[in-house]
Amino acid sequence: MIEMSEAVNIPQLRFPEFREEWKIVKLTDIVDVMTDYVAAGSFESLRNNVTVYDKPNYAIYLRLTDLRKGIYHKDLKYVDRSSYDFLNKSNLCGGEILMANIGANVGDTYLMPVIDDFATIAPNMIVIKENRLEFLSAFLFYWLNTRKGEKSINTAISGSGQPKINKTDLKQIKISLTSQLEQAKIASFLTAVDNKIEQLSKKQELLGEYKKGVMQQIFSQVTRFKADDGSEFPDWEEKKFDDIFNISAGGDINKSNTNPIQNEKYKYPVYANSGKNKGLYSYSDIYKQDEDCVTVTGRGALGLAVARYDKFYPIVRLLVLRGKQELNIKFFEEAINLVRIYNESTGVPQLTAPQFKSYKTSYPCLPEQTKIANFLSSIDSRIEQVGKQLDESKQFKKALLQQMFV
Repeated sequence: MIEMSEAVNIPQLRFPEFREEWKIVKLTDIVDVMTDYVAAGSFESLRNNVTVYDKPNYAIYLRLTDLRKGIYHKDLKYVDRSSYDFLNKSNLCGGEILMANIGANVGDTYLMPVIDDFATIAPNMIVIKENRLEFLSAFLFYWLNTRKGEKSINTAISGSGQPKINKTDLKQIKISLTSQLEQAKIASFLTAVDNKIEQLSKKQELLGEYKKGVMQQIFSQVTRFKADDGSEFPDWEEKKFDDIFNISAGGDINKSNTNPIQNEKYKYPVYANSGKNKGLYSYSDIYKQDEDCVTVTGRGALGLAVARYDKFYPIVRLLVLRGKQELNIKFFEEAINLVRIYNESTGVPQLTAPQFKSYKTSYPCLPEQTKIANFLSSIDSRIEQVGKQLDESKQFKKALLQQMFV
């Protein structure tokens, strides 16, 4: 059980068996902070002495992209024995903290897992290794990801065009440290939360891949649904979207008719050309569409379809598709998202109603459309449920990071 505390230099949230105050130490007192390729001396010597391979060789050559994807993904790079020896001060055993040293991701931190292979790093990271037995690198890794830790890292970043970590300033960062036993318990608890987040992320990814696989089978008509009485449905037919839908484009809306927050007056969603949050832009006291339809993005990322069931207002040339006959709009959302849309504009990517009308799709009769839509919706519900659990777990971890450290 974790208890709450309000004492000075004691975390707000704490395991009950620990009572003593935390002490303040400098980062340099507990770790060795080493520049990426100390032995290399310069980028020129790095180029002359390090050869990178696309296929497995003596040691793994880790880049920032590898750390974000996770160790052992399909696009790993490798170095030979000579290169590994040249990079001798950045050779990894597992348990090191790796910090992005330069560029857009400067200050991002990663905890190196223990692996069976030899590994070294690219020249855009700093290696932080423990140098005292009473200190655990996993504890520091989580501390560095708290608001206080991130703020401290920012004080060690200099430069505007190409921001870079100042190693001298980084060493002077002060952190609050507790006993190794409490460090271990905190790190173990947060690692368990991270494992849960990783499991949920993987589950979400696998469900997404599963949906892609079944959609490929369904829309290539390798897999067909049957009627409730077991009979075969008619063959699919192919038509232009102009033959299936009445297609129009959204326009402008007066600012006085919108509000960023939904309330009793401004209750109708305003949708724009965005893949984020299904295109939700704001809310309005008026609406333009009042029947089930499909919207398709006509600017930026082209051709993203969303089924709409409620009254709303479309803006900035968002395409609105209303069926010329009875159809299942969820089915056509999925079908349209499989269509390869080509950018015919020379400037900002744009898809106009006349352009979209010429595209074609294949589709079955309404009863089979409905069966397909219901099946895919059930997968979407599972993905959405896992996504909600994932968001909740991330928020839980965020709260823990702010309350379990000083």
